[in-house]
Amino acid sequence: MSGRNNNEEVTKSMAKFSTRCVIACLLTIAMCLLQYDLFFRNFKFKWWFDKDVIVPNQFEKKFPSALIVGVRKGGTRALLDAIALHSKVKIVRRETHFFDSNYSLGFDWYRNQMPDIENEDEIVIEKTPAYFTNENVPKRVYEMNPNMKLILIVRHPVYRTVSDFTQVYYNKLEQNKSLPVLSIEAFRTNEAGQETINMEYKPITNSLYDIHISKWLQYFKTENFLFVNGDVFRANPLHELRRVEEFLGLERSITPNQLVFDYNKGFFCFRKTTKIRCLGQSKGRKHRSVSDDVVLKLSKMFEDHNQNFFRIINRTYSWD
Repeated sequence: MSGRNNNEEVTKSMAKFSTRCVIACLLTIAMCLLQYDLFFRNFKFKWWFDKDVIVPNQFEKKFPSALIVGVRKGGTRALLDAIALHSKVKIVRRETHFFDSNYSLGFDWYRNQMPDIENEDEIVIEKTPAYFTNENVPKRVYEMNPNMKLILIVRHPVYRTVSDFTQVYYNKLEQNKSLPVLSIEAFRTNEAGQETINMEYKPITNSLYDIHISKWLQYFKTENFLFVNGDVFRANPLHELRRVEEFLGLERSITPNQLVFDYNKGFFCFRKTTKIRCLGQSKGRKHRSVSDDVVLKLSKMFEDHNQNFFRIINRTYSWD
């Protein structure tokens, strides 16, 4: 009888021990779940246990919702650095040339060139000024995103041409190639013996804004575009940046003390934190000397193109 009693006591003890173990485990699990919930609430994470919902990573990449498409030597780099002062803007630092030169690499490649984003309300902006003058780009951009926001910064076409020519000149100088002369490259004589602009010379054709915008407007409406005055932007960047913020649907965030004028180069640098970002050495360098006669001829020959451009975009600039 004593043996049977002992077995019953052991059985009861083991049952009590097992019950306590289960209770302890349940309490531990409950505490873990509570800590887990508090941790993710503090870091503003929300999880859905729905098989149809994909939970994003903390950092991810997405295609740009805005492109700075041009113009070359119009101030695209400065505009990109300036709008990057906004806390909701992420920019692609390098020109990807996806829609013109690298389209064959595919959209996965393009996405991988994008910066990481942390919040869905952040805007990604890419700039490649060669897009504006490439006839294949408008269709490719439209097929990817017909609602793409397009930013075009333009400046006086004569000064833009001289700036473009200056860069070509120094590139050839560094490569020990024969150096161009603008008065020779910029003009041609037609069959009637009349002097006209050389439509095959890139520093010239890049300034024919009406020809290029017409190709874009075969796919996009003018409402998709923001036309930034590059001459105003250089002198008073905040004025044009307010227009960019509004166009992108952003709150006004960029402040005057973030714009620091460089008296040596004659244009603004940009301060996001304590560090000031200025443009590279190739930016803002002194233009090649061009005679008044060449400037006057270019002004006259660009005039019809300028007026056509104003008519197309329903806006005028002081390019007299």
